[in-house]
Amino acid sequence: MKISHSLLVSTLAILRIGLLSAPAPGSPQDPTGAPIAAGSSPAEEEDPVARIEALVAEIERLQPEVDAAEGDLLPILRRRMRIKELALADEVHSFAESVAQRSDAGEDVAADRDQARAALTSLTALLQEHCLDLESELIGQAGEAASLAGEERAIIERRLVIGSGQLTQVYQLLLTHSDHLDRLGLDSGQVRDFVSGRLRERAENLTARTQLAIEEVRVHQERLEQDPQDSGLQARARAAEQGLRDTTGVLDRTVELMEGMGLATASYRQVLVTATGQISPDILDAEVAAGLVERWIESLGEWAAEKGPTWIWRALLFVVVLLVARLAARLVARVLSRATEKSKLNLSQLLQRMIVNVATQAVWVLGILFALAQLGISLAPLLAGLGIAGFVVGFALQDTLGNFAAGVMILIYRPYDVGDLIEAGGVFGKVHRMNLVSTTVLTIDNQTLVLPNGKIWGDVIKNVTAQTERRVDMTFGISYTDDIPKAEKILESILADHPKVLDDPAPMVRLHNLGESSVDFAVRPWVETDDYWDVYWDVTREVKMRFDREGVSIPFPQRDVHLYNQEIPAA
Repeated sequence: MKISHSLLVSTLAILRIGLLSAPAPGSPQDPTGAPIAAGSSPAEEEDPVARIEALVAEIERLQPEVDAAEGDLLPILRRRMRIKELALADEVHSFAESVAQRSDAGEDVAADRDQARAALTSLTALLQEHCLDLESELIGQAGEAASLAGEERAIIERRLVIGSGQLTQVYQLLLTHSDHLDRLGLDSGQVRDFVSGRLRERAENLTARTQLAIEEVRVHQERLEQDPQDSGLQARARAAEQGLRDTTGVLDRTVELMEGMGLATASYRQVLVTATGQISPDILDAEVAAGLVERWIESLGEWAAEKGPTWIWRALLFVVVLLVARLAARLVARVLSRATEKSKLNLSQLLQRMIVNVATQAVWVLGILFALAQLGISLAPLLAGLGIAGFVVGFALQDTLGNFAAGVMILIYRPYDVGDLIEAGGVFGKVHRMNLVSTTVLTIDNQTLVLPNGKIWGDVIKNVTAQTERRVDMTFGISYTDDIPKAEKILESILADHPKVLDDPAPMVRLHNLGESSVDFAVRPWVETDDYWDVYWDVTREVKMRFDREGVSIPFPQRDVHLYNQEIPAA
């Protein structure tokens, strides 16, 4: 740090002449009023003048060492020098504050005020030189960091962050210094002008550094999109992002100091909002918001002029590809529907729909991916994200996937199809719709039931209409007193006369059971599956009518009760 010897000598001389020309507050005096020579008593150690003199002497002693230092010793000595200077400023400010407070309390502090004014005046140049020297050092470190990379750059940038905090502390100290000048009736305008000028200069430099950092981050992100596995590039990108955060943090603190002085900060707030991308209370400021909108409009105009035609062409290609994909999906669906319907493989309706749907959706997916590629969207991260999302969704929908697996088994083994009359899962009805997750059944009384395929596949499946022919099982009883051959001929005649009873297999009429009240015949004609209930109802009705006409009785349960009259002997 290049603080000249003449500055320190003049500062010390002013303090010695001014501070020693009158007794310090609380110092002992001889009867003539002259101060007692300084010594090492505890009272003298509490003397602020003595502490200030000691600090000035220490700074004067360190200055030649700093001027001669090189290498790693130089930043250490500079740090010691700055600590002493800040301590000197604190002592002078404490002394000035004590004088002001005593004056406010009504004490006569004329001599002390002169001392404090002299100390504050000499301190002004020291603090300003301190500020300029620290700014120069930070500019040099920033230039050094720009030429480095990796760990070396990270070290320099951390030093920059620390140095920026120290510089902010110096700015705040200068503002405090100006307040003390005002309290003692001195002109603080020069100090405030100096601070405001340095803050504006610093804000401009930080704004430029922020914009460069934004551009550096953008370049690294674009390179990472092309080669996301490059570890060195990843490290440089992280370092650039950290540098941007550090720079915006320093700019934010600088802007806060400027706002405390009443300086215009709208343009810098706009840069902060743009750099961080965060919606803060600053956006509510009309000037900041207007500036942001204006910047966004300008950026949009530049983007439209530069990339607008390209994106218009890409958008047209996107729409055209989607339209082509839609037409292709419809064509594929139509062709496959006809092919599966006419196929000799006897495919189930579920399998037919599945083939058509899978093929149609595949065409759609390929079309969408190709359309997104026309917009410049990288498909690799998208596909990776879809894979992760599929894993999460699959884990969350385990039961649904179980039903899906059961649907696949039903698709393969075909225990039933749409239109079949089935009994499965505790439900009896006609299959209305099928998909890979559930089966919709219409009951005989026209209720709609949706059954999970997992419940159907895990239970017994009874397909009533799977075969083209069915046997109708009926039982008719006659009285024990009726003619059995006659009854057999009547039953055989009824079956032979019915047009829907098949000749092959031949219908069967047999004496089946000797019941408690009747002799039972088993009547079992074969019919087309669709004619089952017609034959059942027709034959039952005709048997009753023919038996009545032919005098064959259909008995009902009866029981003979015999009563015996037996006399009970008298007791």
